[in-house]
Amino acid sequence: MDVPVARWRCYLLVQPLAMLFLLALSMSGNVLTDLIVYRTCVVTMKINKTECDILHNNSSSEEALRINSIVQPYTGLILMGKSFIESIFPTILTLFLGPWSDKYGRKPILISVYIGISSTFFLLTFMSNWDIVPWYFLLAYIPFAFLGGTSALMLASVCYITDITSDNERAWHLAWLDVLISVGLLIGLLSGPLIFKAYGYAAVFGTVTVICILTTLYIFFIPETIQNEISSKKIFNFKFIKDIYDTCIKKRDGFDRLLVWSCIACLILQLIIIQGSSSIGFLFASARLGWTVEEYSTYVALNIMITVLGTMFGVKLIPKYTGLPEAIIAIISVISALGSTITGAFAWKSWHMYLAMIIGMFGDISRSMVRAILSKAVPAQDIGKVFSLAMSLETLIPFAATSLYTLLYSHYMPPIYPLPAGFLSAIFYVLTIGILICIQIQVIKRTRILSSQLTDSDSAD
Repeated sequence: MDVPVARWRCYLLVQPLAMLFLLALSMSGNVLTDLIVYRTCVVTMKINKTECDILHNNSSSEEALRINSIVQPYTGLILMGKSFIESIFPTILTLFLGPWSDKYGRKPILISVYIGISSTFFLLTFMSNWDIVPWYFLLAYIPFAFLGGTSALMLASVCYITDITSDNERAWHLAWLDVLISVGLLIGLLSGPLIFKAYGYAAVFGTVTVICILTTLYIFFIPETIQNEISSKKIFNFKFIKDIYDTCIKKRDGFDRLLVWSCIACLILQLIIIQGSSSIGFLFASARLGWTVEEYSTYVALNIMITVLGTMFGVKLIPKYTGLPEAIIAIISVISALGSTITGAFAWKSWHMYLAMIIGMFGDISRSMVRAILSKAVPAQDIGKVFSLAMSLETLIPFAATSLYTLLYSHYMPPIYPLPAGFLSAIFYVLTIGILICIQIQVIKRTRILSSQLTDSDSAD
């Protein structure tokens, strides 16, 4: 399924789409959380509007912290509901989309996802002007979920990159995907609060809507990697589920199920940590440190900048100068993230959070390394099926994790010290390191078997 694409064009196809997608989510994410907190305070809790305005005007005051202690547990339930909508149907849909895209192409998935996200933010643009119960904001996320969501975008992006790159280049291009995603997050986090402060909630969601519509038009100009003249393109065909079973679960010669499932387990555990931590990040910074949306967005933006530098230098320089295999590089990355998580759990001053940021600068490398290992372990015609299963599990399981983190935080929120949710992340990171060691052992065994088979073949000739 490899498609000849000029080397420089590989950087201008799906990676910018993913960047703009995450730009849209990050530009609106903290602003939406702030909107839900504010509407919960005014509409649901019926606290005086003047008192609720303190959350914006003097968020570090004793009164603001008191209001946060009342509002945040209820806000956590709404965010859990949002996570439920974003997880359940996309999980089911992604199971069908992977095998479907192996036959009919990646572009239709990208178009569907962007139509969904454009519709969601179009609705939020109007709803943000209404004094409604914050639960109603979740209705806007139905188009986003039913047209694929984040998991479908990542599925199509990873499969597309696999289609157009060689084994040697794939790890770098997958890392470049993560880098551009981080750049999108950075731009969104920096611009979102500025637009919100100057023009309000509706301006933020309106800007995101325009970006998503323009990106949808851009998709029509990228080449398709799968060419198929078959006219029947039914998505909900249960033959696709059987194909996934035959590919990923059924025992067959030449297919290392342990290696594939170990890679999937690593991706899931790391996403659990990312989703869980991000779901309570702003709430923790607000309650513990008294940070505003602007202060938290600045911190996350700097964190992304440091992580981007760590990822670019790590992926390029560590293999070049050390010759370490991908699994060992992933272990180094996870150790970096583990140190950052433990430091953040003990944070009680702002500079502690920035120290955690420096310690975790290599933390994002591991996911690119694991995806590269996974893509090399699977035949080209089965890439969509394997990543379909991986993305479905990555979408479904973090919902439970987000719920767990939110519930744990709501019961053990500041002033409780240190943060228990941080130690939950640390446990997951330790499990990930153990699985990565298993992956490295499997890769060594697989390499030896392939080398032996080549030697036997040469001898026979």
